[in-house]
Amino acid sequence: MHRPTLPVLAALALTTSVIAQETPPVEPAASEWSFTLKNTVASEYIFRGQEYGDLTYSPALSAAWRDLYAGVVGTVSENLLLGDHEIDAYVGAGRALTDNLSLDGGVVFYHYSGRNVLGTTGNDTIEPYLGLSATAGPVKVSLYYYYDLQIDDSTYELAATYSLPLDALHTSLDLTATAGYVTGDLTENLFIVDNYAYYGARAEMPFAIRDHATLTLGLSATDVTENIINTGAELTASASLAVTF
Repeated sequence: MHRPTLPVLAALALTTSVIAQETPPVEPAASEWSFTLKNTVASEYIFRGQEYGDLTYSPALSAAWRDLYAGVVGTVSENLLLGDHEIDAYVGAGRALTDNLSLDGGVVFYHYSGRNVLGTTGNDTIEPYLGLSATAGPVKVSLYYYYDLQIDDSTYELAATYSLPLDALHTSLDLTATAGYVTGDLTENLFIVDNYAYYGARAEMPFAIRDHATLTLGLSATDVTENIINTGAELTASASLAVTF
């Protein structure tokens, strides 16, 4: 279950729909549109502290226009827990409230093809979300709320990011700390554990290899307060190539 990389945080894209009107809409300037194609390989698939798969490949396409964005993320993973493959689609909008404060909201649809590890199906779900982000100098803090409509779970997540310039290497060291809490009634899904906290840290280094292409190397550690999920921290290495056009 991938969360989208949201524009107010730094953000992932599927399709946009056009509402028919009596008069043709005015086409926006080309510079108002932004598209990103991103391919990521990770040593593990970790979602909110839980391991959903092993070696993972995730292609993603995102689009943004003014305050609106949409995206799609595919996932191919060894030993994927909830199905043979995963496709996550999302749509949302972000709005600047002040120079340093932004509001963001949207909805994610999670789809799992094939059968899960128990041989059954039916793990698709929809998750609306709402978030607030604040910037103070080089530090960015966000607080998000997610609600899973299938299993009636709520997730609260707090994240803080600090970017340290590394001019000699023509890059930066982007450090993110995350803490979250998942709460529910323990009844709807055999694979999803309720009522636990998760926390972790991530370090990333982006390298511009062309004007519109960036290679990002990452290393993260995550842990949870529920031993039924895992009894120690999970370490994940990743590499992603993003092309914007």
